[in-house]
Amino acid sequence: MDKSNMVRSLIVLNLAIAVVFFGFSAWSKAQQIENECLSCHLEVYRNGGSNSFQHAPFKKGECDACHLKQEGAMKGKRASKKRAMEPVILTNPGYLTEHNVLLKRLISGASYDINLMLKDPPGNKVETRFRGVIPARVRNGARNDKKPPLISRIKVGPIEKAPFLSTTIMWDTDEPSTSCIEYGLSDQYGKRSPEDITMVRHHRVNICELEGGKDYHFRVISNDMFGNQAVSEDCLFNTAKIAESHLEEKREPPELAVKNAEIFLRRKRAKSLELSLYLETTRAANVTVECVKVKDGCTGLNVGKELTIDACRGCHSTDALGLTHPVGVAAKPTAKIPGYLPTLKGGIMTCVTCHNAHGGGRRHFARTDTISCTTCHGE
Repeated sequence: MDKSNMVRSLIVLNLAIAVVFFGFSAWSKAQQIENECLSCHLEVYRNGGSNSFQHAPFKKGECDACHLKQEGAMKGKRASKKRAMEPVILTNPGYLTEHNVLLKRLISGASYDINLMLKDPPGNKVETRFRGVIPARVRNGARNDKKPPLISRIKVGPIEKAPFLSTTIMWDTDEPSTSCIEYGLSDQYGKRSPEDITMVRHHRVNICELEGGKDYHFRVISNDMFGNQAVSEDCLFNTAKIAESHLEEKREPPELAVKNAEIFLRRKRAKSLELSLYLETTRAANVTVECVKVKDGCTGLNVGKELTIDACRGCHSTDALGLTHPVGVAAKPTAKIPGYLPTLKGGIMTCVTCHNAHGGGRRHFARTDTISCTTCHGE
C-alpha cells in the first residue's frame, strides 16, 4: 500500500471512530433523560438537540428541573401508548406487626394507586389504600442525615425456662431500623444475636441458653436504611429470678387493623424514584401489595404558572435579570399579541411567550429576531 492510500485509510478510520463516538455520546445522553419523558416526548428531545443554543437543563437531560414543577406538559400533546416499565415491589415475608415495603422504578411524575392487603394467621383481612400517589410530590423524604437512630425505652422481659433460660429485650427507635443485641457476662460481651434486618421502630430480640443466677451485660444495636448505626450504653439484667410457668388467661385477640401507615421518598435514581411504605398493625399479619399506574406524568394537562414562571425564576431571579418585561400579568386591552407568541388563558404573559423553553437558533432563545415593544404595543 502506497503512502497516499495509507493516509486515506487513516482518515476514513478516524472519521468512522468519530461517528461511533458521537453516536454513542448522543445515545448516552438520551439514556440520562428520565424514561417517562422519552416515552412520550422523544421527538421533542430530538428536535431540541439540533438547536444552536440549548437551555442548560434540556442539554443535560434534566427534564424535572422544570417539568416537575407542574403536573403535565403542553396542552394538546398526545401521550405515547408505549407501556412504561412496571414497578418492582419488595416486602418482608411472614407474619409481622411492622412492615417496610419498598417500591422501586416508579416514574417521578406519574400517579399511582397503591393497595395493601393484610392477612393474619386466622385469615382475617384488612385493606389499606393510597390513592393518586405522585412520587415526586411525596414530602416525607428518607434522606441520609448521617445521624444514627435514637434508641429509647429499653426493657428486659421476664426470665423464662423452656427448656433453656431465655429472655426478650425490647426497645424503640425514632425511625425504622434493624435489631441486634450484644450480650455476655462482662462488658466485653462475647455473644451477638443474629441481626434482624426487618426495618421496624419497635424492636424485640430473644436471647437464650443463658446461665442461671448471673449478671448479664448487654447493649442494643440498630442500623437505619442508610447504615447509620446506633449503639446503646451498657445495660444489666440478672437471671436469678425465673418467672413461674402458668397458663395465661385466654383473651380475645385485638381485631386486625392498621395503626399507622406512612409513605416516604427513599431514593431518587437517574430514571426513577423509590418509595418506602411503613405499616404498623394491631396484630401479626402478612402483606400483599399492588401498585398500579393510573395516570402518566405528562398527559393532557395545561401549562401553568408553575412551569412558565416559577420554574424559570428558580434559576433566573428578577434580581439577576434586572429590568425585564412583567410576567404573570394579562396584556393590556390596547395590546395586540401576535398568534406566534403563546400566552396562558386570558392573555397572561409568561417567560415562554418570548423565549423558547428548550433552546433555539438565537441567543437567549428568542422566538423571533423582531420582538420589541412595537410587536404588541404598536408605534
